[in-house]
Amino acid sequence: MLEVAGSLWSVEESERAEMASELARAGLRRLHWDMSDGVFAAPGGFDAKTAERLAMAAGLRNEAHLMAVDPRREVDAWTDFCDRVFVHVEAEGWEAAVDRVVARGSEPGLAVSPGTAVDGLPDGVSILCMTIVPGQAGSAFSDPLLAKAVRLAADGTRSVGIDGGVQTAHAARAEEAGIGWVVVGTDLIAPGGLARWAPRLAPAI
Repeated sequence: MLEVAGSLWSVEESERAEMASELARAGLRRLHWDMSDGVFAAPGGFDAKTAERLAMAAGLRNEAHLMAVDPRREVDAWTDFCDRVFVHVEAEGWEAAVDRVVARGSEPGLAVSPGTAVDGLPDGVSILCMTIVPGQAGSAFSDPLLAKAVRLAADGTRSVGIDGGVQTAHAARAEEAGIGWVVVGTDLIAPGGLARWAPRLAPAI
């Protein structure tokens, strides 16, 4: 079953705690936290302390997406509570950041921006294919970038996910093509979003 990770980027700050709890009650099992240094991507997202507080209150598993020019300085704070941490392959020192994620006991992953080629990415490392420009929450999904993710998943050597503008129709196509998980923000928290996504959320435990 396709895994869904929920993003709160587009939720008003005062409503995030309640939304996280509501998503957990609806069956969501994983939250996706975006961190931007304001240089690599547009300012926004979360700092690690805020994300950890919200995550612990909701009782969900967590993954982080570090949109930073140099993610090495960010890894420790996020691996304190995230079992999966993505750094951008375009970032300085991404190899060292991946090694640090492993050393801290979390699963490493590489995020790939829309304009980045995917040839030569290491086997065995999870890949998060961005289907919008990083940091541009609410942007429209790009179909050609889904095809890019599908090519990555086709060889079966790695887990591949997509992030950016994902709606239920995209999720169905992704699952059919062998994509392992999707990050969903705007469509999940929009009016009627929980009802649309309910069939894809894991049963509440």
